[in-house]
Parts: sequence; structure tokens; C-alpha cells
Amino acid sequence: MTKVNFYDKVNDGLLKFAVIIAKTDGKWVFCKHRERNTYEVPGGHREAGENLSLMR
Repeated sequence: MTKVNFYDKVNDGLLKFAVIIAKTDGKWVFCKHRERNTYEVPGGHREAGENLSLMR
């Protein structure tokens, strides 16, 4: 099983990918994957030089 940890602060250089979990008007936001018949949370790998900011 995958273990998930949550941090308030982290060194930006340690981040390899981002996962975005969002809720609006009391509903969770999911995206339909174009290659699978599934709905998933948005996310992806880090592009070279990309700044990943942690926002609340």
C-alpha cells in the first residue's frame, strides 16, 4: 500500500511531481483520463525548471 504524507513546508528542489486536490461548491474536482475510462485527480511530473508552489 502507498503511504501518503502531508507537510506544511518542503524544500522545492525535493518535489518530483504534483497532485492537485480541489473542492468547489462542495464538490471534488476530478479529470477524466483520455487514455483510460477513469476519473482521477489532476497532477503530473515536474518539467525542467518548473517551480512548484505549495498553496492552501
